[in-house]
Amino acid sequence: MNKALAIFELMRLDKPIGIYLLLWPALLALVISTNGDFEYADLLIVIAGSILVRSAGCVINDIWDKDLDGGVERTKTRPIPSKKLSISESWAVFAILGVLSLMLLSLTNTNTMYVSICFGLMIVIYPLTKRFFIGPQIFLGLTFNPTIIVYAMTNELNNPTMIFLYFAIAAKTIAFDSFYGLCDIDDDKKLGINSTPLWWGSKTLLIIAILQFTVIGLLLIVGLKAGLSFAWYIGIILLSGFYFYQHKLASQKNFLLAFKNNHWASLYLLMLSGFCFLII
Repeated sequence: MNKALAIFELMRLDKPIGIYLLLWPALLALVISTNGDFEYADLLIVIAGSILVRSAGCVINDIWDKDLDGGVERTKTRPIPSKKLSISESWAVFAILGVLSLMLLSLTNTNTMYVSICFGLMIVIYPLTKRFFIGPQIFLGLTFNPTIIVYAMTNELNNPTMIFLYFAIAAKTIAFDSFYGLCDIDDDKKLGINSTPLWWGSKTLLIIAILQFTVIGLLLIVGLKAGLSFAWYIGIILLSGFYFYQHKLASQKNFLLAFKNNHWASLYLLMLSGFCFLII
């Protein structure tokens, strides 16, 4: 029972916000790439895939960070640094998640399998980037980004909305993970770990705001390319309300709450896209 609970924690299933932050953009890509006319089988694959990918990402992150997490207040009680699970047990969990992911991919097409394998390799590399890359959050935004995989699954790789949606989600991810990085900035300095807040310093909140403004601009282009109704443009402008609120929280040093608010912002985007295709 204790091992099962530790595995649950290793996969962060007790903290599902990471699943939401991957799932809502994946479903957004599914809705936009299919003009709202998606297959229910694809819907189930996207949901299952988001859970598996996020879980695998957490496991490999903790394996690579086994010598770092014990020195960070927020992470020292995780299963590996607290000795609830061994490294070999954690690798076994990662292997099982990998096999399940491959089984899920077998239900898709060849392009999806090729693209997913490429992103899978990036997911394995990502936790190491904080050691050698000045802005690991940038790599995260490009990696934990379901857009291209979903467009491959729906046979829409030539859809002109894909590249704009991909970079919109990337910019959004870099922004919210930079809020998250602000939570650990003192520990990161002590351990010599890179992050965008350490790179950007006093300009971090300004650059986050620029990234969020970029998200809005790219999503407006997505609406134009997809031929969405006027409601999309109004809704995207209203998205700025979430961002203003996040900066209000950040100004009060509530960086974790600012990060978590992106779950609601992403869900709002998904609901907006569904509404727009319903009224077309």
